Amino acid sequence: MRFYAVYVADVVDATRALAARVRRRKAGVAWFALLFAGSVWLALRLAEVGLTLGLPPSLEITPGTLLFLAFFVSLAKGAVDAYHRAIRPEALVHLLAQPMARRSVALGKFFTILWFNLAFVAGALALAVLFVGVGRMHVPLPAPFAAGLVLAVVAGLASGFALAVLGSLSTWRRKAAGLSAYAPVIGLVYALLGPANPAPEGAFLALLAVTPLALLAVLGSSPLLLEAWNNQTSGRRRTRASAPYLRLPDPKLEALVDAELKTMVRKRQMALSGATIVILGVATLAMYEILGPASLLPRRYADLFYPIVIAAVVYVAAATQLAVPGMAALGKELDRLWILKSHPVPGALVYRAKAGAILVLVPAILGVVVLPLPLIAGFPAEAITLLLLVSLAASLALLALGLHVGALRPNFDPNTQGLPDSMEMFNVFLAALVLAFVVVAVPAGVYQFDRVLGILAAVLVADLAALATVIAADGGARRYDALEA
Repeated sequence: MRFYAVYVADVVDATRALAARVRRRKAGVAWFALLFAGSVWLALRLAEVGLTLGLPPSLEITPGTLLFLAFFVSLAKGAVDAYHRAIRPEALVHLLAQPMARRSVALGKFFTILWFNLAFVAGALALAVLFVGVGRMHVPLPAPFAAGLVLAVVAGLASGFALAVLGSLSTWRRKAAGLSAYAPVIGLVYALLGPANPAPEGAFLALLAVTPLALLAVLGSSPLLLEAWNNQTSGRRRTRASAPYLRLPDPKLEALVDAELKTMVRKRQMALSGATIVILGVATLAMYEILGPASLLPRRYADLFYPIVIAAVVYVAAATQLAVPGMAALGKELDRLWILKSHPVPGALVYRAKAGAILVLVPAILGVVVLPLPLIAGFPAEAITLLLLVSLAASLALLALGLHVGALRPNFDPNTQGLPDSMEMFNVFLAALVLAFVVVAVPAGVYQFDRVLGILAAVLVADLAALATVIAADGGARRYDALEA
């Protein structure tokens, strides 16, 4: 039962930290609760509208598809949580040095991740039942579907934990072998929930059969936890000085940006960001291959469907790969802040370097996520120009939001590597959704009436977003200068 001691210690530590944050920011907790309830209500309302109006056959979503989506999202969330809680933290050395089995450490960390995420699922299901029962929404919530949803989350979190360990092994050959060994399980979940198109009862039974396999994967990957931790915490060591990644006119800014970029590469953050962007781009093209050209869709969906899809994927990419690193720009320094503060450079230069290092990912988002689908689908040149401009504006706006929140409320918790807590992240993601909608919708609305004015409006919005990024970086610099090393 040593895994239980690890689990209890993590939960107690997180509970104390949460209680301290609640006492410090009571209004923030109330705002989070309001946004969380509003998100559940909006999702149910959209489902009710879709069931009432009906969707074309190519856009219909089955219960199995919803459960697989929940499994896949939980897989991604479990992998991220496992990376930051069980693989990346340097403080894990205290547990790994104890005379306990690696299985106990892995299980303790996994149950911590499971407990936190199931708490969100339980809250969402409770609110859904309340809204359907009291608000009389016409959205079916059968018990087998709810039970299947819980199993999908459990199986997804377990799969994500195992994949995080297997993907962090010491060599690419071992990584490929480990990930390939687990790929059939994910393929099995997709086959049972997607093409099979089961009823809620059948989907529940399928997940009931697959979940033990995912849980066994946590146990199976536990002997590799030490290797994964060693590989991730050691990073890539260079025996000689290498040329800077970027050449800039200011040598001090060049050195700081280069240090940020090399830290991101050494900690595999750049590789993870690149892989995420590529996956989002491939998913967008896969949707186009499945649904076909816009002319094959119903007329009321044809003109706006794929631009909306691209905008949604850009939001996901910008929120996760730009806003989140922006929120961790200051907090990730942790106990190394004194090293940075000892440099003879002003805070404005430090924060501009942090923003500049994150901005390197913006061309990747535009080139991998935005451009391929319009080029393959044959969008007009002016439509492609508009999409690129509004995507650039949304990326800069979300980066500015992340830099502002990260400087205003930095998180120096070593267990999260500077990332904000879940409530803060949820609030920022919702604020980013509203901000991205405004940034995209205003030029797109003008474009509907006049294409030239729409493109000019997109240029104006992109300029304003760039200005917001500069202002957010300057504000972060003031917060940085005010901190004691």
